[in-house]
Amino acid sequence: MSRRTLLSCALACAATAGLAMPAVTDAQMRPGQPAVLTPAARPVQQVATPWTALRGRLGARNRVMLFWESTLDDAVSTRYRDVETLDRGMHGNAAQVDGVVDGSSGPVGVAVAGAQAHLHQRSESFVEGEGPAHAALSADARSMQSVFMSELRQGGVRFIDRTLATRLAGQTVQGERPNLHAIETGALVGHADFLMEVTSSADGNAASGRRFHVSLRSIATGETLLDFDTPADAGEPAVRPYVATAGGFERGTAAPATQADTARVLANETGHRMADAMVRR
Repeated sequence: MSRRTLLSCALACAATAGLAMPAVTDAQMRPGQPAVLTPAARPVQQVATPWTALRGRLGARNRVMLFWESTLDDAVSTRYRDVETLDRGMHGNAAQVDGVVDGSSGPVGVAVAGAQAHLHQRSESFVEGEGPAHAALSADARSMQSVFMSELRQGGVRFIDRTLATRLAGQTVQGERPNLHAIETGALVGHADFLMEVTSSADGNAASGRRFHVSLRSIATGETLLDFDTPADAGEPAVRPYVATAGGFERGTAAPATQADTARVLANETGHRMADAMVRR
């Protein structure tokens, strides 16, 4: 039996057994042969999800305002200051010369306009407020936030947009110096049941390079229901595929976890803890 036939039999057996195969190297195939094998994808780790339990325990009180990489400012009023600007400028007309040239005797007529200049100034004042700070998220942070929210929605969580709720709460406020902190508080009270804060910090020991802190508070009572740290590590898959090597079939190395994997693990852990917290209340 030829080498090519043996390799074809090995591939057929692997496919029948459901084994994933990586791309064949030059050392494993004769020159000019097509690449027929593909790298093994990271297996989806089967974990127990809390979504059914969470949906039942949240009930109608399921509105969550999410602060991603941000926290609620502890100030109760907005600080203002008066700012005055002064604008000064100079304006002038240059001298003008007008004449007729005679080829034999030179200029015969000259008119000079007198130069003038004046100074003008303008001043104005306006009010500058220091309202609640909003973090500017990177593209990666926004992507993780989207996956996190998508997972928790399976548990019945309804996410309330912070910016829109604040605008709705402040649309009837009048005056030059509105209390922006009070408006944001009104947005929380009027549109959400819980405030969730998710922040992260660098952690060289975590697979994602980040460590996450999650807190959940009841807006009605101010009670802290959740407050925990986690690396949100996806861990090694329970089953790693076999791959073909020059020495035969061996267990392959799983692909590293992506940011989406980390966000799903973080959401799953948060969902489990939320479901437990709702039982204790």
